[in-house]
This record gives sequence, structure tokens and C-alpha cells, in this order.
Amino acid sequence: MTLSFVASSPTASSRAASPLAASLERAESLNAIASMDLAGIETHGGPLVLVKDNIATRGMPLTAGSPFFAYVVAKTDATAVRLLRAAGGNPAVRTTLHELALGITGVNAWSGPILNPFCASRVAGGSSGGSAAALAVGLGDLSLVTDTGGSARIPAAHCGVIGFRPTTGRYPADGVVHLSPSRDTIGLMARDLRWIIWADRLLSGETTLPPSQTAPVIGIMEASTLDTLEQPIAMAYRRLCDRLLHAGYSLKPVSLEHVVRLDGQCGMTIAAHETFHALSAACATLRESPFDALVAATASADVAAVLQGCAEQALAAPRDYTRAIGVGWPALRAAFRAVFAGVSVLLTPTTPFLPPAVAQTGVVTPQGENLPVFPAYSRFTRPDSMAGLPSLSFPVEAGQHALPMGMMLSAPRWQDGALLRIVQDILQTLERSAG
Repeated sequence: MTLSFVASSPTASSRAASPLAASLERAESLNAIASMDLAGIETHGGPLVLVKDNIATRGMPLTAGSPFFAYVVAKTDATAVRLLRAAGGNPAVRTTLHELALGITGVNAWSGPILNPFCASRVAGGSSGGSAAALAVGLGDLSLVTDTGGSARIPAAHCGVIGFRPTTGRYPADGVVHLSPSRDTIGLMARDLRWIIWADRLLSGETTLPPSQTAPVIGIMEASTLDTLEQPIAMAYRRLCDRLLHAGYSLKPVSLEHVVRLDGQCGMTIAAHETFHALSAACATLRESPFDALVAATASADVAAVLQGCAEQALAAPRDYTRAIGVGWPALRAAFRAVFAGVSVLLTPTTPFLPPAVAQTGVVTPQGENLPVFPAYSRFTRPDSMAGLPSLSFPVEAGQHALPMGMMLSAPRWQDGALLRIVQDILQTLERSAG
């Protein structure tokens, strides 16, 4: 993939003079930038908004990280982009992603692997890895991303920034190359929570956060679950729980086995069926081509295999989808409601493992089980995505380990404002205790 510029590329001397030059150069070296309006970056005074390259920005490429859509140019802004632009945001930079947003590593055979800013032999994560890596090196104030099963939160955790997934349906959803309408949502990333809150108000129409809760109860994982995590993640989780307890928060162990089991029974069936139909529609609308043409043009072998599997499942077993969406999905949401009957929010690690190596395709768990990367890394982000819950990943101290890691708070559906307030209070508490 060749980096494209909407405006003419400047000379080396003019690039060097720009205050953004260092962060732009670093982000480019990590394969984080898909395209940009360089003149717009340097002349616009508002907050710089990075936009994942599967969300439409008028006049700019809309590739979804795939050579199949390489020459598609968006005619209009997605509503989310339009709302941020109207408030002074500058959506001048488009960021790379796992091809078609169908993966959690950010390894893209067309645009190159999105590298981790803290260790270039490891990935930034996906699918929104370009946004996370660019923010981590200081480029931009905020990013519009998408999240189907963890794409706003997994790369945020791997790159040490904040990633927010709202309740499904809370933000405008047009202008996106969709995968699964039951799971998809536009999400947000930033280094600073205040930019998440700023954008959330604009996109949701909710202008204020609710007041702080006097005694929120935080649901935490059972002790036995910690044994399934990579050791640095488990240690960081224990440290965070200890600090929250010392700060006066109430912690309550909860079992998530039931929701994990229900998600396993319905989640991937729903995703496969809807992905086939959503991408078939995108092929017809953006390229006037069939789904088979997309499969043939896909550069990444893992993504081509997923596409083929989605088509086979959607065409061969439509009744499985009917059962999953009609029975399994409501049961999953009911199970989460039962969990939240006793707690305000749930706290888990965002990922069970540290960022994988660029060429890594599997994970060996502490119990010796071999798992593919996707199910291993999306273990905590999949169920709440399928249930449509709001969820936020925030960075935590890595201790002696140099790689970033994130912890995740999830709340009941439509309690986004309460979640953001709790996160704000917790981050302020942690900052005071660290000082």
C-alpha cells in the first residue's frame, strides 16, 4: 500500500518545520497512517481527529484497509464525522486497520503490520491499531474508530491509551463499512478521558454526565480466573484491585462463566451471518461487485479465510442465525442483567495477554492450552460486545514490565454516562494515590 495524501506532499524542509512532523513521521513508521490532508492538519486550529479508514470522511479515501476498496472516495461525511467537524474537530488523518476490520492484531498484508510503539516486534492490536499507535506517539487528540468485538479497546490496551465502546445504537452508525449490525458501533480513542467525554456528548446528545455515585460496587473476577492470565496482566489486575479497595471502593467477586458460555453459543454465528450480508451490501454499493470479488481481492490470508467461512455459514445454515439472534442473544443480555443486579460495573483486564508478536498466530495459555490469537485475546471483549454494553479500556501501570496493558470497565446498557463518570472518578483517585 502506498500512503496517499489529499493535498500535495510538502518538501522535506517544510515537513521538518512542522510541529507535527515528529509524531507524523513516527506514526508513519509504525504503518499507522492510511491517508491524510496535510494542509488541513497544519492550518486547522481545532482538535485533530484521527478517523479509522472504514468510516467516511468526505473527499478522502475509504478503503476499509483492503485493496478491493482502494479507489473508493467518500462523497459525504459519516454523521459522526460531521458532528465532530461542526464542533471544531479536524478529521484530517485516516488511520490503518486490520483488513476489513476482521482481526485483532492489526497485521495487514496490504498496508503492512501496525507496529506497537513500545516494541516494534509486537503488534499494536486491532482492528483499530492505526489509531491506537498514532495516539500513543502523540498524533491527534481523539480518534473515531469502530468496535465489533473489541476493536476500540484491545489496541488501546496494547498501546497505552483509552478506548471506549458505547452502548450499541447510541451513536450514529451511517457512513461505516459495517460487519455486524448487532455488534457494530462507532467508538472513541484518546490519550485523555476529557476528549472521550467531549466527543461522547456530541455523538450521543447527552450534554452532561450524571453525578458521582456515592458507593459504586465494582464486580471483579473470581480468584481462580486470574490463573488463566499472563502473569504481568494478573499482577497488574491484583494491584489495581488493591488500590481501589484501599481507596474505599466496594469490590464483589462475580462469575462470568454463564455469559461466556452464552456468548459462545450465539456470538460467532450472529457475526458470521451478518458479516456476509453487510459486506455483500458494501461490495454492491461501493464497487458494484459481488462478495466473491472481495474474497478474491483480499490481501490477508487470515481475513480471506474468515470471509469464506462467513459465506459458507450464512448460506448453509440460516436457521442457526435465526435461533442465535432470537434465543441466544436475548439470553445473553438477560444473563448480563442478572450480573449487574448486584454490581454497578464489571472490572476485567482488557486482554488476558500482552501484545502478541507480529508473526504470532496462536497463544499458549498458563494451563498449556493452544488457542488461536483471536479467541484468546478477545475473551473479555466479545461477550459485552455481543450484549451491546458500554465498555472502556484504560491504561494501568505496567510495574516492571515495559509493555502497556489495559483494564476494562463495563456497565449495563444505556448507562454510558454513569460508566464515564465512574471511570473519571477512578482515574482521579488513582492519580491522587500515586502522587
